[in-house]
Order: sequence, then structure tokens, then C-alpha cells
Amino acid sequence: MSSSKYCAKCGTKLELDGAFCPSCGTPVTPSARAPPSAPSPTQRRARPGGITLLTILEGLVSFVMLFGGAALLVLSAFLGAGGWELIPEEALQQLANAFAGVPIIALTTAFLTGIGIVLLILAILGFIMTWGLWSGKSWARTITKILDIISIVTGIFSLPGRLISILINIGILYYLTRPHIQAYYR
Repeated sequence: MSSSKYCAKCGTKLELDGAFCPSCGTPVTPSARAPPSAPSPTQRRARPGGITLLTILEGLVSFVMLFGGAALLVLSAFLGAGGWELIPEEALQQLANAFAGVPIIALTTAFLTGIGIVLLILAILGFIMTWGLWSGKSWARTITKILDIISIVTGIFSLPGRLISILINIGILYYLTRPHIQAYYR
């Protein structure tokens, strides 16, 4: 029976007389006999750097949407509580003349409230996506791919201004289909 030694840290086969692992430099211990076992499915796999970057960007965008939605809700509450009186009357009169017969103050306040609520909902969904991407959830990868495809298709109708955005989304979609990324999300 062979008495082969294996590095406890990296699993490299050790020389019988070596004091350190030739691969990682870990000191050889007398108990370094059996090769390390294969990782179990429950052991955490390493997150690819690109996924870390995408997750951080998703989190930042979600934070900005959260802040923007909250700011719009505060602004609409302020305007609804009489903040319109702080705007010079000439400016309001010009606005009213431009939209004669339209209750512009009420519509503007309602519009700001609606946009604020939508941004808050998108921020919450963005934070859920951030958590899913960070945790290696396959549904997060699938949703990201779907959203990238939608962004590419809608971007085609906005050419040439959206060309850079389309190229970025194609790059993200390509990256998410790479074998090592797919392996991370399994």
C-alpha cells in the first residue's frame, strides 16, 4: 500500500521528504495522508468577480431609485400641503396658460406621487435581485438575462443613442451564459 501524502490546504500530492507543499507553500504535517474529499454540494462556491461587480452595480442603482422615489414622495407631499405657494405666481401663471383648462397643480402632484411609488417598488425589486445575484440564486440570473434581452430589444428602437447601452447589455448577457457563471448558479 502506498503512503502518499497530500496537502491539507490545496490537495496537491506531496513529495515524501518535502517540508512544504510545492504548490501553495503550506507546511507539511504528519497527518497529511489522504487526499482532500470532493466538495459537497452544500459547500459554498466562489463568486465570480463579474457577478460581484454586477451585484454591486444593481445595489447602487436600487439605492438611487430608493432615494429618488422617497424624494419624489416627500416633494409631492410638500407641494400637496401648500408648497405650490412658494413658487412665484408668474411662473405658475405661465404654466397654467400653457395648459389652459387642465388642473396642472393636482396632476403634477399626482404624477410625482405615482412616479415616486413606482421608483420605490423598483428599488425593492432591485434589492431582491441584488440579494439573489449575490447569493447565487438561479432565478436572479434568469431574470437578469430576461431584463437584458428586453433592454436590447427596446434599445434597438432608440438607436443610435442607445448603442452603448445595447452593447453593454449584450456583454452582460454573454457573460451570464458562460459555463463558469452557469456553474455558480447551480
